[in-house]
Amino acid sequence: MEEQQLQNNQQNQLRYAAVGMQGWRRSMEDSHIANLDIGDGVSIFGVFDGHGGMNFSYDKIFLGSEVALFVKNHFIKELKKLESFKKKDYRVSLQEAFLKMDTMMLGKEGKKELLKLAKNSAHQDPNGGGIDMNGAQYDQSYAGCTANVVMITKTEILCANAGDSRSVLSKKGKCKDLSIDHKPDNPGEKRRIERANGFVQESRVNGMLALSRAIGDFEYKGNPILKAEDQIITAFPEITVEKITNDSDFIICACDGIWDCLSSQEAVNYVAENLKKKKGKDSLGSLVEQMLDSICASDVASSGGVGCDNMTCLIVEFKK
Repeated sequence: MEEQQLQNNQQNQLRYAAVGMQGWRRSMEDSHIANLDIGDGVSIFGVFDGHGGMNFSYDKIFLGSEVALFVKNHFIKELKKLESFKKKDYRVSLQEAFLKMDTMMLGKEGKKELLKLAKNSAHQDPNGGGIDMNGAQYDQSYAGCTANVVMITKTEILCANAGDSRSVLSKKGKCKDLSIDHKPDNPGEKRRIERANGFVQESRVNGMLALSRAIGDFEYKGNPILKAEDQIITAFPEITVEKITNDSDFIICACDGIWDCLSSQEAVNYVAENLKKKKGKDSLGSLVEQMLDSICASDVASSGGVGCDNMTCLIVEFKK
């Protein structure tokens, strides 16, 4: 029913744990990044929640899990190449890195890599049996992923978000959202969608997509007159900056599978209460595993879909 993958690490004044759980879904479409030092004492963490599902149309494949994995494989490397990052203009570097993921996937090499990732994955035909992908081409038009990335410098927390994954900071036990979920009904998002000749129907972009920003989803980014940030769907991230203080306890960075089950404050309460009980090197990892186990639905039929999604959660603790 479920598959968990756990990662623990600690360095300097931070320690983190990351857990991914497939849950009741047929495949795992989440990916994440976690690196305590990518240079000059900068740490970076992020979750990427793929969407688009397992769609096969004759000779074309479009899978959200491969978009999420592509971003996982390239984000940090491309971020570090940017002049803005080298100049410590971290806000601009995050914006540029998000948009670079789109540019790379549209290129020849990006398309080849996405197809290779699709062929190497263990996806199964929804009707049973494996998929024969010989001769197939990767079509990114309807595949994409959310991206919620937290960068921690020596003095600041920067959160860059596109989609409905979310990061939350605990300050003395009180939650502070570092990102806003990008939903089509949000007034600002709806204005952009409509200005780009899109529409919102039943809380979905063009009646299809349930979020308004994402990496990929090129079907909604094809207007040659508009800048990337003005398209119906944009990968351009919304960025918040928060000073690190003695009140900073920990950050929770997670996909919507967690936030469908817990409010930001409920998640902070759970982590804070259990951090007091758990000690030792692996305590943070076991805490995250325990939290995901507690919200994963025990039965699909009676859950109404809540607790059945893929779940990926990172907790970054400020050591004091």
